[in-house]
Amino acid sequence: MEKKTGNGGTRVPRVLLIYREMIPSVRLCGHSQMEVLAEEGKVEYRAVPGLRISREDMEWAEAVILGRLDSWYELQLVKKLKKAGKYLLYILDDDLLNIPESASSASYYRQESIRESIREMLEMSDAILSPSPLLLEKYAGGGKTAVQVEEPAIDPIPYIPHRPGDPVKIGFAGSIDRIGDLEEILQGALTAVKGKYGKKVAFEFFGAVPSFARELDAKCIPYTQSYDSYRKTLNEARWDIGLAPMPDTPFHACKHYNKFVEYAAAGVAGIYSDVAPYDRLRAFPDCTVLCRNDADEWVREISRLVEEEELREQMRKAASETAADKLNVRRCAEPILGVLEKCGGADGGRVGSLLGIKAVSLFRRFSTSLRGHGMLGLLMRIPKKLFFRGK
Repeated sequence: MEKKTGNGGTRVPRVLLIYREMIPSVRLCGHSQMEVLAEEGKVEYRAVPGLRISREDMEWAEAVILGRLDSWYELQLVKKLKKAGKYLLYILDDDLLNIPESASSASYYRQESIRESIREMLEMSDAILSPSPLLLEKYAGGGKTAVQVEEPAIDPIPYIPHRPGDPVKIGFAGSIDRIGDLEEILQGALTAVKGKYGKKVAFEFFGAVPSFARELDAKCIPYTQSYDSYRKTLNEARWDIGLAPMPDTPFHACKHYNKFVEYAAAGVAGIYSDVAPYDRLRAFPDCTVLCRNDADEWVREISRLVEEEELREQMRKAASETAADKLNVRRCAEPILGVLEKCGGADGGRVGSLLGIKAVSLFRRFSTSLRGHGMLGLLMRIPKKLFFRGK
């Protein structure tokens, strides 16, 4: 995708985003903001998958946003960009060098080759883009520019009052990685709430479905990889209360309060674990409740919002207003624009051929697929220099 705009003839930064897949991390920490800035003529912008990148794309760019890149091939691209004098900004919204073994992505991110690629790209970057102040403190040293970005509310909906006579809908939205958090933190509390209120409440789980869902007569909604579909489903669920349990660990502390952004955009009053990163939600007291990871306290806070309809509706309305005003994409783009306007990106050093690294990348993937086959040993004897002639 390419967007080129001018601003009355005024010179604006040329920004290239390189990504593998347009996952929410990339979309919310850079791509959505760049699209808005391009529409306003504040930047010229291209977003290109790494495997489709061209030499012309790389030479065109002054600043390059690295969308959570981590592979050997992407590292070679970044080395060429660095050599050509481009201003590099790395998106980091998780502590990728310290993924816990329990995460579904652990087998990938705990490979030493992946870890080394990430380390090298972080080292070469001029700036780190992250919603987490802890990640910026940890990785944006050595003269790098730390850019704290807010993940924006995408397509927030206006406040819709609770329908009289309907049960109070209580939900959780998240990936299957979050099942353990639900079971460890909320199982006792939610079964107690169900026993206390019966059909006055209705539970829904979107994505992560805990083992106790049947005890709650909960509606279970399959997870979707499409962020647009995810947002649409959450908006249409019309929950009254959203739950956001979070373990108190160094890894989770480095995450963002993205659940708050999602719930606010859907007009949902949220209850959040009173641990980092959710402890930062004290800045939004009108639409959030912070709760210690204690079953009795979760029961007490959920019960308060079930019973006090006026308070709950005030919080839901405040959440919708916060998403539209303080978390809109244009406002969330300002910190990135400020850096791009000051970065003084070079006007395009030459990059050199990409054929070599693409050939080696294909060879590496092909040879990996042949593991366990007799051909692998023969192929691995082919000197890499026959493929890699790029400079």
